[in-house]
Amino acid sequence: MAIPPPALHSARFAVVLLLQFGLMVWLVGFDRGRDMRSELEITGVIIPLFAIAIVTSRRRDRWIAAALATGAIVFSGGALSGVRPGGGDVGPLLAVIFSAHATWKMLIGIVRSERVTSDVLAGALATYIMAGLAFAVVYGVIASRHPAAFMTGTSAPASFQDLVYFSFVTLLTIGFGDVTAAAPAARAVVLVEGLFGVVFTTVVMASLVAGYLRHREGNAP
Repeated sequence: MAIPPPALHSARFAVVLLLQFGLMVWLVGFDRGRDMRSELEITGVIIPLFAIAIVTSRRRDRWIAAALATGAIVFSGGALSGVRPGGGDVGPLLAVIFSAHATWKMLIGIVRSERVTSDVLAGALATYIMAGLAFAVVYGVIASRHPAAFMTGTSAPASFQDLVYFSFVTLLTIGFGDVTAAAPAARAVVLVEGLFGVVFTTVVMASLVAGYLRHREGNAP
């Protein structure tokens, strides 16, 4: 039995994209003086809220999404509530797992879409940005345990602000080199993100744009 694609609504994805850009600007463009753990937990709360807007509408998937999102939000709430269940980085990791789940479901829906519309393109871009945020959280978890895992050009350990910037530079395969991965685990994740970025932009997005242009040409008078 074929899996139906997720319901795509242009207004919803326009709002999600706007919020994602706002979060990126807030995380990268402003020096807020927060510690690594606080920013990691706040971002770990926000990511599931983005991801839940993208996950498929099937009942089973909604239950899985609700369970993962609840766990991510509860265990990431220390910076907001002062409570850290378990005392570890479980919440941010659950946020990453949930965003990966939502990303996979979204990609299935995109691939199986009969028509490539502006809604599908908006959903694909939202998924791409969410992946960049999720990788930033992974880097934050690594850096919170090993502060020297990522280094800046001044040889100082990277802040979470630096890691969000580094994540999107890696995802876009720009590679300025002003922030570098020094630890083996960090470098392994960087390779995964770089490969994801290349595959997504050269295969998924290129195919979607070509399909969208064909769809427009087919509807042209």
